[in-house]
Amino acid sequence: MNEPDLADKLTRLEETADHAERHTLALELSGVRDQRVFEVLVRLIQRPELENRRGTLIYCLEGFDCSSAASVLKSIAETGNFEAAMQADMLLEEQRLR
Repeated sequence: MNEPDLADKLTRLEETADHAERHTLALELSGVRDQRVFEVLVRLIQRPELENRRGTLIYCLEGFDCSSAASVLKSIAETGNFEAAMQADMLLEEQRLR
């Protein structure tokens, strides 16, 4: 993916109000090992308005080193809805962040 396409998709990912578009973009970008993707995903999973729609976003973090987001993931594992809590817990276990 070239830089202009990546920048455009990152902007759309962060700004869209369409949950289906957000999840599609997140899944597509999860294969791009760019720190900006990680940063946008972490910001999104912390948005209060996305509290019940972040399971897929957490899933998309699997290919990244999540040590810098461990406290956020631990909080979600403890207090998030079923899907988000399970995804966060699996990610913490896989990356040995507990």
